[in-house]
Amino acid sequence: MNKSASSANGREIRVLICDDVDAMRMLLRAVVEQRTGLRVTGEASDGNQAVAEAKRLQPDVILLDLSMPGRTGFDALPEIRQVAPEAKVIVLSGFAASTTEAAVLELGAALFIEKGAHPHVIVSAIEGVAAKRPLVLL
Repeated sequence: MNKSASSANGREIRVLICDDVDAMRMLLRAVVEQRTGLRVTGEASDGNQAVAEAKRLQPDVILLDLSMPGRTGFDALPEIRQVAPEAKVIVLSGFAASTTEAAVLELGAALFIEKGAHPHVIVSAIEGVAAKRPLVLL
């Protein structure tokens, strides 16, 4: 899984990970950083931090959990889209796609992936949204 990846302009794809569970952030960091051309530039553990870090870092891709303390990913998503308009937001959530996907896409997410997806799916999603390619996730 160590193939090369880069954004449309040929530089590293910068990723912000937003999840309230430390172990999940560590796992996502390991998955992302295994791939050449992907780099985790920051982490956030709640919705307020997610907005602040999105504004400060201006990442290419944001992995956003919906269920976080204080301000949820649902609540933070519209403001994240305002403060980091070029960032592509991938919602990575334990909520079922059937009940959540349409709502987060309407709020501005580029993609919805259920937690538990294979690491290859997550990496492919990051690369795909950063390159503005159509995605087919199995």
